[in-house]
Amino acid sequence: MSDTPKHRKPRERLLDAFGTVFPAHLASSARLLHAAREALNGDLDKLFILCVILASEDDAAWTGIDFDAIDQMPRMGCTNTASIAHSTGIPRATAQRKLAEMVRLGWVERRPDTGWSLTPKAVQDLRDLSVETLRYLQAITTALRKSETS
Repeated sequence: MSDTPKHRKPRERLLDAFGTVFPAHLASSARLLHAAREALNGDLDKLFILCVILASEDDAAWTGIDFDAIDQMPRMGCTNTASIAHSTGIPRATAQRKLAEMVRLGWVERRPDTGWSLTPKAVQDLRDLSVETLRYLQAITTALRKSETS
């Protein structure tokens, strides 16, 4: 196996690219966190909860999802309150309260067969946050590619 960038392990590639990727990560993370704080009225615990709900979905469910059609994304997620509390470090009572707030907003619903899931309304209401997430990923990808060509 050659030592070209494509054949090296991802960790090695990132370590070699640290000086280019890390500044891009910092700047993009700040923009992403700012957008999240704005979208969630300063409540980043809700962001953690939404992430855990979406991350609980089987990776295969994401296959074929087109960002331009994300507003039609099926309800996704399959986790319970205890798992959310454990994964986020948020006390269970607080997680329950945050979930109740997001139910009132129409962002999550509890389905008896699978647990908490994100609704299409959440996808629509948080679309700008999703766009900022794509910008973050693009910045990291661009920085990594830049480091490999320099």
